[in-house]
Amino acid sequence: MPARGGVLADGSTSPRVSLKVAFSSLVSILFPASCVLCNSTVDDLALSRVCKECWSRVAPCQGEVCSQCGYPFPSSNLQSTSPLCGGCRRSYFHFDFARSYSPFQDPLKEIVHQFKYRAHPSLAQPLARLLFSVYCLHLQEFSSDMVAPVPLHRSRERERGFNQSLLLARYFSRLVDIPFHPRLLTRIRATQMQAGLSRRARRLNLAGAFLLPDKTEVAEKAVLLVDDVFTTGATVNECARLLRVSGARRVNVLTLARVIQG
Repeated sequence: MPARGGVLADGSTSPRVSLKVAFSSLVSILFPASCVLCNSTVDDLALSRVCKECWSRVAPCQGEVCSQCGYPFPSSNLQSTSPLCGGCRRSYFHFDFARSYSPFQDPLKEIVHQFKYRAHPSLAQPLARLLFSVYCLHLQEFSSDMVAPVPLHRSRERERGFNQSLLLARYFSRLVDIPFHPRLLTRIRATQMQAGLSRRARRLNLAGAFLLPDKTEVAEKAVLLVDDVFTTGATVNECARLLRVSGARRVNVLTLARVIQG
């Protein structure tokens, strides 16, 4: 089965990336690891390359949030028990429900950076446990038939060595015992980096970027999309739009972090 950017079509890791992960794990066992955030010794391999003290500073979202997309409100003095943000009131999003574990700020921001760009795929497991804690708070809303990652284009996946969202979704699906569909969606067009683009520019940048190879997979099904960071939501929104027009009954979104617009 041919590999696609380090991950096989069935979601398993290609030999190249498997060796990379295995070597990283062996080094961690033979030599005491230093925390990638504070350089102190990491004495628990289950924490990957971040020490217990730094993990303890990753705080979950607090206060009132939008009942649909989970955006944190600056004030807790809200009149409605199911408040909606401006975007959700205008029906901007195509997904039904979204939540994130924490605001996109340090130390989680740096942990995600180390995970994605500094070749620390072993961080996927402890990060997936953060997703699991959010899932447990919203069992009814997150009830889904399948778990799927937001895809990367093959060129970017080759460059990085893995799709961070795929790793997160795989470990998370094991924790919740929901079927994992690693290639439910594919990214067929390499897009401009989203960072620095306006909401409208992000939406235009992503138009036609994704493909659902088999629409029958999602017909009348509830899909749970997993990604690392929810910025404006343009990426997960385009994925959700495609799933809904293809017959999905419901689309939920779960991410590690939420960017709070200033």
